[in-house]
Amino acid sequence: MQMDRFKEGPVRRLIFASLAALALGVSAGGAKDAASPETALGDAHRPWSLSLRWENDTFGGSDRFYTDGVSLSLAHTGPGWLDPVADWLPWGEGRRTVGYDFGQIMVTPSDTTLAVPDPNDRPYAGILYVGLSLHIEKDNHYNGIKFITGVVGPWSLAEETQKLVHRWVGSGLPQGWDYQLHNELIFNLVYEHRRKYRLLGAPHGLAVEALPLGNLMLGNVLTQGQLGGQIRVGYHLPDDFGTTLMRGMVHLPPPRASADAAAQKWSVYFFGGGNANLVARNITLDGNTWKDSRSVDKEWFVPAAEVGMAVSFHWLTAAFAYVFWGQEFEGQKDYSEFGAFTVSYRF
Repeated sequence: MQMDRFKEGPVRRLIFASLAALALGVSAGGAKDAASPETALGDAHRPWSLSLRWENDTFGGSDRFYTDGVSLSLAHTGPGWLDPVADWLPWGEGRRTVGYDFGQIMVTPSDTTLAVPDPNDRPYAGILYVGLSLHIEKDNHYNGIKFITGVVGPWSLAEETQKLVHRWVGSGLPQGWDYQLHNELIFNLVYEHRRKYRLLGAPHGLAVEALPLGNLMLGNVLTQGQLGGQIRVGYHLPDDFGTTLMRGMVHLPPPRASADAAAQKWSVYFFGGGNANLVARNITLDGNTWKDSRSVDKEWFVPAAEVGMAVSFHWLTAAFAYVFWGQEFEGQKDYSEFGAFTVSYRF
């Protein structure tokens, strides 16, 4: 009878969790990982996550400037093939996630009915890319690096994508894609650092958190620095580092497992935030790197703000944000608005 109680009791569960955490640490080649036994056990059971992110200005009732962005990501949390890289990094100790994503971005001028676009308006441009990212979390610190490559120009298929969607919804076709940027290979690096501070409340109830961030991008697509953050308030706040945009890491790691059973099952929170972007280069404004193309004089300082809501139930998470993006080029008559929707599933 006592042996049966041991088999079904909390001692057995604790031993099993500890062994699982130890096994993950050994399989990582001896790399130190700050993840708790609960986190390690959750990652071992569901190490993969699939995420879809969609940003579109239709939510703001417009079809101009940054008009659409979509990205699909597959990520793995736990020991992986980039562990030697993580071991080399000064901040490489912690829970590790490797992400692979594929996406498309398109921007247009304010008036898409003109066959010859206004040369003082934003040029037509499309980007088709693939990305490889490494995310590392330790305690309340997050560091992420990402490498992006792909194409800008007709090879991005942005013209075909936009016209196809407009035919589906019965909208007028954009007329000026003949003046889009030329084909060009793209290469970009992204580094982002985030922190998390509990301001009020407890993990199992109502709480308020602050998540400041800093971001650096370098490449022929975007060269810029970004400072900002989010404030979020809600029930059972997930143990993660908030939400992001396509002009960032695009996708962040899934939440770490929580010792609180209710928080594991569901959570809901509202968030708001802002950031300041100092832009040295933006290919969709400055034009092609090696060829003459349409271009406009960009603004060096671009502010942005967002408000949104996120919910999760078991292993499914969904979030929506409404984003206000500042004027990006000289003569731009108004700021941009777009909605950003993300859904992810862990398996």
